[in-house]
Amino acid sequence: MDKIKDIMVKNVVTFKEDDSVFEIAKKMGERDIGCAVIVKGKKVTGIITERDMVKRVVGKNIDSKKIKAKDVMTSPAEVIDPDSNIFYVNKIMREKGYKRYPVAKNGNLVGLVSQTDLIDYFTEQRKKFVLNNLSKSLKSKYPV
Repeated sequence: MDKIKDIMVKNVVTFKEDDSVFEIAKKMGERDIGCAVIVKGKKVTGIITERDMVKRVVGKNIDSKKIKAKDVMTSPAEVIDPDSNIFYVNKIMREKGYKRYPVAKNGNLVGLVSQTDLIDYFTEQRKKFVLNNLSKSLKSKYPV
């Protein structure tokens, strides 16, 4: 069975607790990422999403250059083990309403899995299933 480590993003952009929300938002925009994983060393201490920034900073008219990540991050951040089953993680993310989930081994950040990663995985699995079950005459019309 496939595991989260097979589909997770491994090069996660991380931030420190003392980084300003402005710095984080700027880098998130430059990198086109939807969340900031906050770390102390390699340990995940929190997470900030775009929505968190809107609700906790912009929506409260707080100066993003003066407020630090540690003041608005969700902490402690839950993490998932890289050897977790993809179907299990999908179930947990749906139940909890998570769009992104930090992946950690022995408490150290090793990746990040998103709903998009899961959708891509399930789409690919469905494609393989359909192609494997097509008749020979139809297979020739749908190159893999």
